[in-house]
Amino acid sequence: MKNVERPETQACLLAHLSGGKCCALVGLSNTGKSALLRSLCMQEPLPAPLRDTFPVYVDCNRMLELSQQGFYEAILRAVRSRARDRSLEPDLLARLETAYETVVHPASSLSIPLGFNDAMEGLCEARLRPVLVLDEFDEPFQALEGRIFLNLRALRDRYRERLLYVTATARTLEELRDDIETAEFRELFVGQVCRLGMLEEGSARATIAALANEEGVPLDSGEVEFIVRASGGHLGLIHGVFRLLLRARREAPQTYGRMGVRLVEEALAGDGAVCGECERLWAQLTPTERRALLALTRGEQLPLEEQEQLRRLGLVAQEGAVFSDAFAGFVRRFRREGAARPMGLWLDEDAGEVYVDGRRVPTLTELEYRLLQTLYRRMGKLCDKYLLVEEVWGESYIDEVDDARIEKLISRLRAKIEEDPANPRYLITVRGRGYRLVGRPDDELPGTVNVV
Repeated sequence: MKNVERPETQACLLAHLSGGKCCALVGLSNTGKSALLRSLCMQEPLPAPLRDTFPVYVDCNRMLELSQQGFYEAILRAVRSRARDRSLEPDLLARLETAYETVVHPASSLSIPLGFNDAMEGLCEARLRPVLVLDEFDEPFQALEGRIFLNLRALRDRYRERLLYVTATARTLEELRDDIETAEFRELFVGQVCRLGMLEEGSARATIAALANEEGVPLDSGEVEFIVRASGGHLGLIHGVFRLLLRARREAPQTYGRMGVRLVEEALAGDGAVCGECERLWAQLTPTERRALLALTRGEQLPLEEQEQLRRLGLVAQEGAVFSDAFAGFVRRFRREGAARPMGLWLDEDAGEVYVDGRRVPTLTELEYRLLQTLYRRMGKLCDKYLLVEEVWGESYIDEVDDARIEKLISRLRAKIEEDPANPRYLITVRGRGYRLVGRPDDELPGTVNVV
């Protein structure tokens, strides 16, 4: 996605980093977090507050597996690449290479964190002041073992301002995970959160103008106004609506000449790119936030607290309307379609989609989907931990996956399918025996207890 300057947010990040503090960037999907952070790390020369640092951009989506080894490997892979670009001292490059090989080919499980720590110690002791910029950090932070984050905190405590972390997530770290295992890591970011919302109207217009110039297709004022209104300043939606408008102009010139942007407006609901952006936004919302948006599209007055939360997320404009015509239409369609779907939980295995009480649940990770699929195919039946490990992780993991790891995966799945994960209605624990999935709350069988 084309980079867009976000001077206020960049200034917020730089102010914290220049003071030797870790900081967090928070914003919903495709609002421009990744582009901003890449620019911050890669621009030459670096911004003044970062001149004496060694910023490393880490895309957590490039983790080869969701594990301690996968996490450390992704970071060190990015560190190696950055070190080569910066032509660091040969001895330090060799040390980083050795550390990387230790993580990739460990002699034991202890070798993995030791190899990672050795690389970080080498950078810090060389006075490079590494800044680890952890983008797409949501899933690793929610899923990985707490000791990983204790280790990051311990390194920070040891080297202080010589080691900095920047995280980029859709929600604050406290919203993603609020447990004792990550408390000390989360403390590093208290008071240092920079929020990234939708583009202001002027920036949205500038972005649209840049896209039009890039494509060599002038837009009239009505077309620009339509894209601004339909996208609400959301970068992903700006791109989606702009591409749809160009396609309408090229593929149906006569109809477009007659109907203008009304043709594009009518096509928004069926466009894959536009709907995909709306679905990604919807998937990141809590049940309460979804209900508030549904109520808003029915013309209901929201409580002040719910209005403020939607504004913080950038989903509601100051005048109280949904920020984007395209997203408002998506919410209205969701409301109508949801009313037509049966209550309860059901899995559409062909489409890979899950619905609970008529709402589509957020996208599941591969392990979460396999877990739900296993339970769904045995609806109402008890599934013990051995069956779950064999079906979800594979038979070779029987001796490696302990109860705590299973429980964490259960908790992550509950967070997506249950309105109140602490009091589950569908994914039921049978104490001391395993888990059972029920299609509707009134299908629950005797002998079950709702505990996490």
